[in-house]
Formats: sequence, structure tokens, C-alpha cells
Amino acid sequence: MSNRGRSNWVKYLAGFLTLLLAGCNGFFTSPNLTTITVEDSNGNTTPSINVGQTDQMVAVGTFDDGSRQNVSATWSITTGNNSVATISATGLVKAVALGTATVMAASSGITGTASVTVCSNTITAITISPTDQTISQSANTLQYTAKDQAGNNITDVVTWTSSSTSVAQISGTGLATFEGTGTTTITANSCTVSASTQLTVD
Repeated sequence: MSNRGRSNWVKYLAGFLTLLLAGCNGFFTSPNLTTITVEDSNGNTTPSINVGQTDQMVAVGTFDDGSRQNVSATWSITTGNNSVATISATGLVKAVALGTATVMAASSGITGTASVTVCSNTITAITISPTDQTISQSANTLQYTAKDQAGNNITDVVTWTSSSTSVAQISGTGLATFEGTGTTTITANSCTVSASTQLTVD
């Protein structure tokens, strides 16, 4: 082969490799992590566990190519929640005392959180009072009380929710604040045990 022919062949080969590399640009690039969802091994993003129990948390990453997979993360409990629960370096939560703890998972500069509720394993039934109320909106508020099967006051222990916050909001201590007219369901919950009552504001 002449020098000129060899030179042309080298040019063609260099051009081919350039096109090949350009076409593969991004093919070997790893997708970027965009968000993290924190959940337990059963897929619950707001798990509830009893005092003394443990629950394995996982960090599920969503990437910019649309894929989702578990990712390694640095685990922590937000400041002030350490008395409620602890978490290991592998994401194992241990329930310590009644309350709610926010679990955080951080990876590649992205952080995800989940709320973990710790309940009492001694509560087997809940009674709410007052029950099924119809009250004028001008009354503004209504205080609810929750008791367990033995009659112990657990108002500050259970988790309170209102099915329609446009009718009434409810605090962690069972105080319902009226927001508008209508009917809402007020629920007191302790892990797998709950009780509900209707509140109508007119």
C-alpha cells in the first residue's frame, strides 16, 4: 500500500471512530438520581409500628431516564425525634417511645423523608367522645377525648385526622377547629386500632 493510500485509510478510520464515539455519547453515561422515596419493606410511606418493634426502611431512587431502583443512602432521624425512634446505618428503624419520627435518607445530594408513627402495643380498643355532633360554625372549636379499653385517657397518644379539612382541622391533642360547613369524619388511630365519629358543622 502506498503512503498516500495508507494516509487515506488512517483518515477514514479516524473519521469512523469519531462517528462511532459520537453515536455512543451518553450510552455509557449513568442516569442521574432525581428524587428519593422513603418507604418500608412493605411499600408503606407512612408506616406505623408499636413500641419495641422494628421496621426496615428502603430508599427508592427515581432517575432522569425514568427508571426506579433501591439506592444506598445515609440514614438519620430528624433532630428532636430521636427519643421516639432510632435508625441504623442500614435503615432499620426501632420504635422507642410514643410519637412520630421523620426518617431521612440522603444519597448523591438528594434527600427523601418518611413519617413513622410509634404506637402503644397495649391499646386494643379506642373510644372517642363526644360522638356524632352537629354544631354551629360559630362555636369555632370542639375538644375530643380518646380513651383505651381500660378507660385510660390516650388523647395525646393517638393520631387524630379529619377526613375533610375544609370542614374542620384537628390538632394532635384532639382539638377540632371549624373551617366551614359540612360533615367530616374525625378519627383517632393507634397503629391497627382506630375509632371514628361524625362531625357536622352548620
